[in-house]
Amino acid sequence: MGTIRDVFQLDLHAMQVKALAVDFGGVMSDFIDRDTLSLLADMAQVPLDIFEIPYWEKRDRLDSGEYDAYCYFHHVLTDCYSPLRDDEETLQLLFTIDLLGFSHIRPRMVRWVCDMRSRGIKTVLVSNMASETYERLVHGTYWATACFDLFVISGILGMNKPEKPIFHHVIEQVQTAPQHILFIDDAKRNIETAKSMGMQTFLYT
Repeated sequence: MGTIRDVFQLDLHAMQVKALAVDFGGVMSDFIDRDTLSLLADMAQVPLDIFEIPYWEKRDRLDSGEYDAYCYFHHVLTDCYSPLRDDEETLQLLFTIDLLGFSHIRPRMVRWVCDMRSRGIKTVLVSNMASETYERLVHGTYWATACFDLFVISGILGMNKPEKPIFHHVIEQVQTAPQHILFIDDAKRNIETAKSMGMQTFLYT
């Protein structure tokens, strides 16, 4: 467990790490902040404390691909009793703002992952992320292409962390024994599953 400085001090060679699996939101990018959540609630014309309950409760269904972005925000606004729950323009705008909330990529993490990749370590982005979010924020971007060999995205696979199948998929994709994989995430429950499968882990705070 540690901060960005602690990540940079890891000696992956001494740890015998052959593959590096890294989360997106909260690790490679800033997590959506309260100001952006407040803006989303304002757009929905509901109080933030009411808006954010279904926003988080239904997030797994967006990330797993069960809901597309339009369906997700429709359900969120329905649960909030928003008068705009059926307004298509509002739903599209909410998704656009949501994308911006997760779009602040951390340059120092990009540089570090690129450096690890240049040393021959396989790199894979492992994220609970809707396929639409992946297409808009990650796919084909310069930073992602420079950093990662592989992408394991929940919305494409139809499974979320901390479910074990997504970690099995990571192991299969990198073709590396779990003890030689370092998994970095900011969610303790994801770390616990990876650790239970034999991976080395780092809880990013």
